[in-house]
Amino acid sequence: LTSCKGQHRSFCGGCGQPPGALTLGMAMEGRRLPCPERITDMVGFAFGVGCCGGFGLTFMRGLRDHPAGHRLSGAFAAAQTRAPQLGHTFALWSGLFHAFECAVSQRHADPNGARSSVDAAICGFLTAGVLSARSGPRAMSTNAVVGGLCVLLVDVVSGNVRSH
Repeated sequence: LTSCKGQHRSFCGGCGQPPGALTLGMAMEGRRLPCPERITDMVGFAFGVGCCGGFGLTFMRGLRDHPAGHRLSGAFAAAQTRAPQLGHTFALWSGLFHAFECAVSQRHADPNGARSSVDAAICGFLTAGVLSARSGPRAMSTNAVVGGLCVLLVDVVSGNVRSH
């Protein structure tokens, strides 16, 4: 959520909200937050998504795996333990991805404009490579290629294929 910074008196022409109202990010309007704020915003969003999704998935798995009589309490305890770890993983990936995205987008005339799919694939390549660097050069290069292809696939499937 970001605050509308319109210089208007009653309602914002861009978002239709009163001045200072919270809106759901600038990406909805075709523009994005500037780089430092974008990284922070997306890391927080990814942590929330990772925690909520991780809690739900771990809770469902716990319901299936725990013995009768302890299903609910065991599933809840497992989900409480695992959700922050998954949120951390999502936030780490998102932080690196968007840091690389800010660096790569600086080569464009409007770095805060809509990103291209090639830039996203490059950022996915770099992020996956850096995160798997401890596993050695072979694993790093394989994971980097897979990371770039996965990000490109997400762009293609979601219909966000763009080029500069």
